[in-house]
Amino acid sequence: MELWNYLQILGQKKQGWPFRKDNLEERLFALAKILELGYPSSIQNLIPFLTDESKEIQHTTCSVIIQLFKKIETKKGYYDTLKHCDISKSDIDFYSETFSDENCTILYSIATLNSNGYIREKAIKKLAESNSEKAIPFIVYRLADWVQAVRQAALKSIENFKKPKFINALVDNLTIFEWLQKVQRTDLSSVHSDIMNFVVVENKKYVFENFKTFTDRTRILIAKQIADSEDIKREDLKIFLSDRHFLVRNFALSHFDKLTQAEIDNLLKDKSARIRMRTLYSLKDKENFSDLVFPFLSDNSASVRDFARYELKNNISDFATIYNDNLLNRKKIIGSLSGLAETNGKDFVETVVPFLNDPKIKIRKAAFLALKQLDNNKAYSFALQNLDSEYIGIRNIIIDYFADTATTEVLQKAREIYTDGQYELRKSMLKLFSKIGKWTAIADIIIGTIDENENIRQLSLGYLQQWRNKATRYFTQPKEGELERANEMFRFAFEVHEEKKYFNQNPLKGIDFYLR
Repeated sequence: MELWNYLQILGQKKQGWPFRKDNLEERLFALAKILELGYPSSIQNLIPFLTDESKEIQHTTCSVIIQLFKKIETKKGYYDTLKHCDISKSDIDFYSETFSDENCTILYSIATLNSNGYIREKAIKKLAESNSEKAIPFIVYRLADWVQAVRQAALKSIENFKKPKFINALVDNLTIFEWLQKVQRTDLSSVHSDIMNFVVVENKKYVFENFKTFTDRTRILIAKQIADSEDIKREDLKIFLSDRHFLVRNFALSHFDKLTQAEIDNLLKDKSARIRMRTLYSLKDKENFSDLVFPFLSDNSASVRDFARYELKNNISDFATIYNDNLLNRKKIIGSLSGLAETNGKDFVETVVPFLNDPKIKIRKAAFLALKQLDNNKAYSFALQNLDSEYIGIRNIIIDYFADTATTEVLQKAREIYTDGQYELRKSMLKLFSKIGKWTAIADIIIGTIDENENIRQLSLGYLQQWRNKATRYFTQPKEGELERANEMFRFAFEVHEEKKYFNQNPLKGIDFYLR
């Protein structure tokens, strides 16, 4: 049976006539199935059964509603799902008398989203009395209510949670308080400031003692709030600088004048290019800035390298030679390889070639990417030779390279690798065929759908669907022989699917329409 059948059974309180009997077991079973099959939208169908004559139905319904409620993940989801629930003010009183405090908190929260303002107002007041931290987000939502009485009730209720025992819950909900600044219906900036002041100023000691335990988003909000204040302390900056998230560290740069030389030196070596760039920019007016920025010509970040070249363009006319010298001395290899390509250092191609065989894969990749810009013939030879590399990182950049430039030679080798290669190599070749796409590689994707390996078949099925979605936008004529090969493979694979039944239905049905 389907969900609506079980909802119907739940609504049948008695069975038989004229000798009616209770069908409690069937209704409880229906609730179990509703939990299994239902969605959050099922909650509005279940709400009336919270006041059922049977206590077992009441409490089981409550349990099911709470489980479905937990599946809602967004503020919009709460509104769309719960605004039409049939709840009265007397129902809210009934919940208070019937269910546990914890369960009532959830039921009151549901009621705060009701389309009736009187229901929302009463539910808010009940949440305020609950002293449950789970009530906080739903009270905050009502601070922006379109009914003034509800807004006032929410404003008064949130004051109940400005206590030290709720500080952790308030911190956890800071992202929701941040939303208050975006509300246009009414000015809630003072409420936002008040809560932020309570958390960040009045309870600053607690916040910083537990700072590392907060989520990234919460730490960023707290750091922004503190960084915007005029009385930021050195201790605050130290906490920001030691944070694992670059956006938190970035707030320390807003108070650059308070940083020590050691801290600035560390920021220049920060793993985030954004931090390194902003630190350099903050040092632009220093007398020795040219000497300071010179090492960043070979930074691993393209934006930092470009900034360094711009700042030194009046002092240096030949950046390519600098990059070549670095490579000859094996200094800052990745940044120098990239820099050489960016400055059109074609005279130094032979310096790049040895790095194609470097023990470090990331250096090989950087060398290949540089060679693409400096000598495409050498890049092509390397790519063809390493198409079956044991390293997936190498294979992936080669696949991206060949996606738009695949020659007959490349296709032939890729097909040989697919035929003879192990599982991972076959996956990579299918990825290449999919990227090449069009009429050139559809036959190879079709072959993948009849592979002996189920995972390969599933992967090929996905690629086939992608090809089908794009097929009507291919405004190119097939090359000679491409359609013939595609149709030949189609006919062969179609019969295999009919025989083997790899999928519930033959995935090639309709593909021949595109191969005419």
